[in-house]
Amino acid sequence: MASRVLVTARACRLCRVGNASLSMLAPRVVNTAILSRLHPTAAMLQRSLAQSQPIRMYGSKKKGGKKGGKQSEEEADKRDPDEDPVDMDKMEKNMQARLERLSSELQSLHVGRANPALLNSVRVQLKGGTANLTDIALVTVKNAHNLLVIPNTFGEHTLIDTSIRNAGLGLNPRLDKNAVIVPVPKTTKESRDKLIKGLGSMAEQTRVQIRKVRHDAMRQLKTAAKASMPKDEVRSWEKDIQTATDKYIAKAEELLKAKARDIEQA
Repeated sequence: MASRVLVTARACRLCRVGNASLSMLAPRVVNTAILSRLHPTAAMLQRSLAQSQPIRMYGSKKKGGKKGGKQSEEEADKRDPDEDPVDMDKMEKNMQARLERLSSELQSLHVGRANPALLNSVRVQLKGGTANLTDIALVTVKNAHNLLVIPNTFGEHTLIDTSIRNAGLGLNPRLDKNAVIVPVPKTTKESRDKLIKGLGSMAEQTRVQIRKVRHDAMRQLKTAAKASMPKDEVRSWEKDIQTATDKYIAKAEELLKAKARDIEQA
């Protein structure tokens, strides 16, 4: 009898304390039959706690995309419809950069007349490393067939003389006090023909570079077209890209023709 009273008292306390106490008592062996008579809800709660399984939490696994893979259709759909599919300003700047590079190379060609650009490619070996000749000296035209190079720092004229001589330009400079005089020999018919022939390869190289810029722009347009861009709008952009490409190739051709005339008249 005393044992039964003790169990009853424990059950009453269990009913008063609530869920927290039930959780603590769940692992212990309790007389379920007695609890069900005293408080059915408490007994049900005990059985539920005893039978429950621990909950395991799983993080979502992100799929790793392959580097350099094709853009998914979902990513293409995120394109802002008000945003231009191709940055035409950037594309034309890249084409212009190729054109300016060609112009610089043409100016450095030896055509029999003194031109400071003839020495643009010369690098001078100094004690602390190498530097562009134009960064450490002033290059000017002394007369029609001679260039004058004046170093910014006294004593570097001998280093400049050696660097020009070894630059592979076919020039033979001479020292003049703290300066360097660079005679520009007249071209022969053979050398002129060789220069004009070389213009053909320069022209092709420039065309390839400009068309590469066009290819990159067309690839951007193709990506944007996946985002349900109207076909007529795609064709309009293609036309604009091709028009810009033709314009810069034509400019390159004009530079080359002008240089060819200059060489022939030298």
